[in-house]
Amino acid sequence: MDKYRNIIKLKYKNFEFDNKLKSKEKNMSNLIKNILSQEYYQDASAMQLVEFLEETNYNLEGSVLYYQFPIIREFDDGLYYPTFMLVSPMYGVILFLVDSVSRDRNSDLEKLSEKILRIEELIFSRLIKSSNKKLKSGRRNLSFNLSSALFLPNLESDNYEDIEACIIKNHMDLNGFLDEAREQQLDEEVMNEIFSILDSSSAIIKPKERVIEGEEIISKAHILRKLEEEIAVFDSQQKYAALSQLNGPQRIRGLAGSGKTIILCMKAALLHLKYPEKNILYTFMTKSLYDYIELLITRFYKVLGDGNLPDFGNKIHVLHAWGGENVKGVYYSTCKKNDVEPIAFSEAAKSVGRGDAFNYICEQLLEATSGTLNKEYDYVLIDEGQDFKPSFYQICRAIVQNDCLVWGYDDLQNIFDVKMQNTMDTFKNKFGAKGINLAELQKQHLEMDNDIVLHRSYRNPKEILVTAHALGFGIYSDILVQTLENKEHWEDVGYKVNNDEIVAGELIEIERPLSNSPLSVSRYCTSDEIIQYYSASNFDDEVGWIANEIESSIKNDGLRPDDIIVISLDDRHSKGYFNALAALLYSKGIYTNNLSANYYVKGFTEDEKVTLSTVYKAKGHEAAMVFVIGCDVFEAKKNDRVMRNKLFTGLTRAKAWLRISGLEIEEGSLITEFKKVVESGFKLRFIHKEAYVINRDLQEAHIKKAKFRQEINNFIIMLKEAGYTDKEIDTQLNQFIKDSEDKYE
Repeated sequence: MDKYRNIIKLKYKNFEFDNKLKSKEKNMSNLIKNILSQEYYQDASAMQLVEFLEETNYNLEGSVLYYQFPIIREFDDGLYYPTFMLVSPMYGVILFLVDSVSRDRNSDLEKLSEKILRIEELIFSRLIKSSNKKLKSGRRNLSFNLSSALFLPNLESDNYEDIEACIIKNHMDLNGFLDEAREQQLDEEVMNEIFSILDSSSAIIKPKERVIEGEEIISKAHILRKLEEEIAVFDSQQKYAALSQLNGPQRIRGLAGSGKTIILCMKAALLHLKYPEKNILYTFMTKSLYDYIELLITRFYKVLGDGNLPDFGNKIHVLHAWGGENVKGVYYSTCKKNDVEPIAFSEAAKSVGRGDAFNYICEQLLEATSGTLNKEYDYVLIDEGQDFKPSFYQICRAIVQNDCLVWGYDDLQNIFDVKMQNTMDTFKNKFGAKGINLAELQKQHLEMDNDIVLHRSYRNPKEILVTAHALGFGIYSDILVQTLENKEHWEDVGYKVNNDEIVAGELIEIERPLSNSPLSVSRYCTSDEIIQYYSASNFDDEVGWIANEIESSIKNDGLRPDDIIVISLDDRHSKGYFNALAALLYSKGIYTNNLSANYYVKGFTEDEKVTLSTVYKAKGHEAAMVFVIGCDVFEAKKNDRVMRNKLFTGLTRAKAWLRISGLEIEEGSLITEFKKVVESGFKLRFIHKEAYVINRDLQEAHIKKAKFRQEINNFIIMLKEAGYTDKEIDTQLNQFIKDSEDKYE
């Protein structure tokens, strides 16, 4: 059972501040550790300080300890970061600089003192700029403790009175230092603001300016502003995923809207900041993500650093996976750098068809080079990993040093068309490359996670996400088109299975906890307001309804035109839809950005324009209000996985309001299935049948770990809701773990 106590102690960085991980053993501190670098395992003095903090009851409940963070680059003044930063409701913010120095040679102590005091000044400068008055006591002072110390456990001399920084050598020194730092408990608002400033989530793109007529009027604009404020922060799962830096492979899994792109962009910015001499590649499939990715990396880099811009020209390369002569991409550039003639898209499409063209050219590149390529990069980050076949992963691995790959993978984005990723199969090839065993590599760094799962989705309210999954899987269809492998897999993607096990032939009930779909739109709108459909009598009727709904949402509800996307499910008639709709909206004084009119577009949205897009081009994007039109095409292909995947993708672009339309769809399968979702209370109830089951790359140990984490999270939430105090929760949790020993051995 000790290994599961370690899992709890080391892995539960993922709790929110108000669901803090409690102590798992008597007399152990409630410290949450974010060990963000592998250097920790070679730093004996640093590990000793952590041991001191954990062995003694310092009342560290709700405290977070960061290793080598935050990183601050000052203009012409180098890079600064403490060995540890402790953020605590009881002690405020404490910075530790750890060193193994034993004697004061060459003014070592004075240099260390100057360094930690400089770091404290830089952290103070960030915190004092906050507009939150609760963080300040007057104009020039903070309302909470900010202090620093040197931890020098090997220092032999006691003669350091002239050193300005506080020096800690042992338990007794640490006790005295923390006693002096102890203050009145900081409230949750102050803690959240401190975290936001120090972890740089303040760099996440902020809400757009929008006109709101009176705070008492609950308009769509009013609701949207609240939603955008909720999204523009990191939760603790995202924070850990973004800040941890492994010298090796790492996968970040989660549904659409769980924040994978934001996390990867912050990783890129952090790596570029810490290692400005390193070459970094950020690659993806959807061309229209270029501007968004560069914007996010720039914002994070400016906030983390000295305000300078990242070096996109030489050191950090944002490249589409394919590329060509006009717009460079990973495949095209790799061919050129390895003396291989690139294959044009048209040529590849003739050989194998458009759908497999990219995989074909990647395989041909590997064949031409026997899988050996010039290692151009120190780090490679892959976004939209679910869209790539093994051949592209193998190219990325071949061009990066030491397997330093990080990839975001959407657990369900392509679930209807391909199997879930098995990393052993993904990276192994006939040219000698071995598979990557994440579970085995994990054992080398117990306090770091190389396969992070993000359970929360911030893109869609519960009603939209459950509807999309129900329609995508065919839950309420005559034929169950898809399903997941087992109970653990459903829980991985943020659902709760109300059965002990999933057994073929039995009735299964699955629901989505609000904690994993936390957007508050459901508090302001009924499900009938969130999702609406329209069955049109003819083409003009459908286009007219869409235009009127858009006009009303802009003129009466305060949405901006760029808050709205129209997505055509009907590829064949999409140009006809968009041309007619653009003309009608123009007559109403509303402009459009018609992406179907331009094959290659770097961006996606334009200010003050309604976006008109196909499903493919909409991938990776989102909007407050989404119209999925031309849905009558669904009926002829209702048992086709590709069609249901397209529908799922279109529906899940909506952050708040979803509109579905088509010709005479009232009595069709789509609306019939949708009505059953509503009748079920947005739960998934179905007889589990034989269907295309998604293979799940999860070893037995991972299954137990995931299940145990989820049960502890649920247990803490239940106790909170029942009114238990923190001390009572601590006692109950210890007993819960003890009682679970046999179950999870």
